[in-house]
Amino acid sequence: MAYTPHVLLAFGGSWTDAAEEVWECTVRLSGDGGGGVTIDPVAYMAAIEAPLRSWFSTNTTFMDPKAKLTFLKVNHVGADGKYVDTGITHVTDLAPTLGGSTHTMPGYCSVAYTWETAVKRGPGHRGRIYPPNAAGLEVLHAFTMSDASATASATAGAALLTILKNASGANGTKGKPVVASKIGGQLVTITGVSVDNIFDIQSRRKNRIKATRSAIVAI
Repeated sequence: MAYTPHVLLAFGGSWTDAAEEVWECTVRLSGDGGGGVTIDPVAYMAAIEAPLRSWFSTNTTFMDPKAKLTFLKVNHVGADGKYVDTGITHVTDLAPTLGGSTHTMPGYCSVAYTWETAVKRGPGHRGRIYPPNAAGLEVLHAFTMSDASATASATAGAALLTILKNASGANGTKGKPVVASKIGGQLVTITGVSVDNIFDIQSRRKNRIKATRSAIVAI
């Protein structure tokens, strides 16, 4: 089982009042010229930095204002799933950019973007990321948001894909967001985004913060 060589984009950061906690999202890309390792990582990062920061900070993407976007990485990935440029990580440290919505949910809550493809089942038919975006949404019941909020969140995910597709590296090759699978080396083009109305949880986003225990003596 091996990947088809492609490009791995990652962006993430920490939290204003929980610096030890981190978050990260990854999207895989192929070049629009037919796949493979064709994107210049440094040039591509430079091309998407400003629109990515703008996307993150606008209130229509529902990013938590306590979430900080602080880094962007773009690296070639080989058949073994590891970086091709051995010993080198292409990363850009960003001036911290805060989410632009209203803090309403704990930081470990998220609204997952599910990447949809033309493949109905099997390897590479879907992917998913968990942004820090459960903020400013219309909570409908104990576990759900309104359909309008779910649709707006899916629209925000589509806007992210547009940024990634429109940016070009130094050689003019644009990124093409894909779902990658080791099984059969599938690189399947992402064609859309879906969001369900149940809030998601990323428990790893609360495994570093130090807890303070409150205790009451009962006699």
